[in-house]
Amino acid sequence: MPTFPNLHLIGLPDNAAALAALDASAGHELLVLYDGNLDFLARVLNAAGYDSPAEQLHLLEWTEEKGGLDLSALIRQLGVSKVILFGQRLPDLGLHFLEYPYAPVEVAGCRYLVAQSVDVIAQAKANGNNKPAGALWGSIKDGFLREA
Repeated sequence: MPTFPNLHLIGLPDNAAALAALDASAGHELLVLYDGNLDFLARVLNAAGYDSPAEQLHLLEWTEEKGGLDLSALIRQLGVSKVILFGQRLPDLGLHFLEYPYAPVEVAGCRYLVAQSVDVIAQAKANGNNKPAGALWGSIKDGFLREA
């Protein structure tokens, strides 16, 4: 029997690209990771009270092609307490907790909202199916509205 077990360590992704796209000194409480369709997302955020999202929250477009992201470290670096994830896979972000779309959950002092891709929600709405958009809006009202 070997003295040291055969360990396979999982490396953490580098957040340099994400930090370069964000202003870590801004002091916003909300981080939104989205996978495209900023026009539709801006309308949703505007309805939630963020009329100038780039100035009122951390907004980061992150797609699967950009690779993994150490979201826990990014949350600590930015000092946010709320995160909305559109079209993201939690394991790719280093998060390992049970998720239910459109059901906000608090983990380690941070409130998370996991939603479908912005494109999926926008397309459903364009096709007359308001269920995803309605579920999103109901979730946003549960702790993600901008406080004046």
